[in-house]
Amino acid sequence: MNSTSWLRLIVGIAAFMAVGLVHAQTTAAAGTVIVLPNAANTTSFGNEVTVLNPSQTNSITLDVLFYEANSSASPGLHTCTQLTLGPLQSLNFQLVTQCSMTTPPNHHGMLILQDSATPKVNVFYAHGRLQTPFAIGYSVEGFPIGNFSGGTANVLGLKRTATGNIYQSNCFIGALGETLNYKIQLFDGAANTQIGSDINGTLAPFQMIRYLDVFGPTAANAPAGDYNNVRARFTSTSGLPAMVAYCTVQESIHFNSDFRIARSDNALDQRQKRLVCYASADCATADSVNPTQIVPNPADPDPSNPTLQPLKNIHSLLIAQPDFVQCFLVSPNINDLEIQLRGPGDPFSSPVFVPTAPYNANPPYTAGGNNALSFYIFTGYRNAVNNGTVTRWFIDVSFREAANKADLPVNYGIICNSGNGVSVPWFRANAADDF
Repeated sequence: MNSTSWLRLIVGIAAFMAVGLVHAQTTAAAGTVIVLPNAANTTSFGNEVTVLNPSQTNSITLDVLFYEANSSASPGLHTCTQLTLGPLQSLNFQLVTQCSMTTPPNHHGMLILQDSATPKVNVFYAHGRLQTPFAIGYSVEGFPIGNFSGGTANVLGLKRTATGNIYQSNCFIGALGETLNYKIQLFDGAANTQIGSDINGTLAPFQMIRYLDVFGPTAANAPAGDYNNVRARFTSTSGLPAMVAYCTVQESIHFNSDFRIARSDNALDQRQKRLVCYASADCATADSVNPTQIVPNPADPDPSNPTLQPLKNIHSLLIAQPDFVQCFLVSPNINDLEIQLRGPGDPFSSPVFVPTAPYNANPPYTAGGNNALSFYIFTGYRNAVNNGTVTRWFIDVSFREAANKADLPVNYGIICNSGNGVSVPWFRANAADDF
């Protein structure tokens, strides 16, 4: 078969495909509403979905909602049969039968499963597989609906070739419960120069669209030629409604396809910010309007001329181990302050964190303490902390014993960097200064 024939065949298959293999952003995958970004029933692909009810005691009933894409044969919501699962039961179903489809025509879009109860309190897991009659297929993970955000996101490694093993890249974007105005741009991965033109559009709630050959004249209209290491950037252009964005790269010899979900820094999730700034709007200086402060001790007989040591402030934040975490203070009176990190436990009595070898050299690893303006730690691996469960750690900020109490009150902010993301270190309580 010549290259032109291969190209016709791969484009024909691509016309029915939505995505390839989905890699979930987290292994925390249970939810009461689960989105499978790609679902399809075509002449080339059948779709099987598997669902697990993890409850040991309760049966659950799920609504099955198939939203066919605007770029497919019959756009819009399809009526599907509900699915009931007993305790610890796992069931699978075919999209074609669950949603009473016919083939042809061909259908592709996104599948949403949700607990039908009121209130919706029953969580479950879902996984999809699409495959050809020759058993060449790919998996689609079910994502809890809250995993999707309106944060600018990127897909890496797109390519297009015209000879040999012909590669084609297709990109898709969908809206969830809100209208989405979007822009898709392609960039050379190495030079960061834009390729072709912007792709702009608007989707109503629960609509989706596919851009077949995203380099092509009906999409980015890139100049003719082969491309490699290309990045697709997805941006919401009006507000930040959630978007389901991804691309697939497919090839012409085996008709394999893979999935590249659009990834953002932190999904606009305050629980997993890689850079967290508390009481510091610019992440460089302490806020002066509604500041966080070390204040004179309430027991001091003369607050205008304080003599007693002020109370320390306790902050709490979620840290997902294993991780490297650094936090430091900013303040106009920085040398009046000190900071330390305590591990999980009681907010008032949990012990100061002690880095373990080989992460206990000082510097750079330290949990802070007397006169320290920062800490930098490796948490240890997963089971080393709190029996493997992510939970709150505690940051103490106090006034140095030798500092001039006439400086009180002292404004300060906390800046934290981490690899996995931490929550904002919100103020929690006061306690006697013990360091």
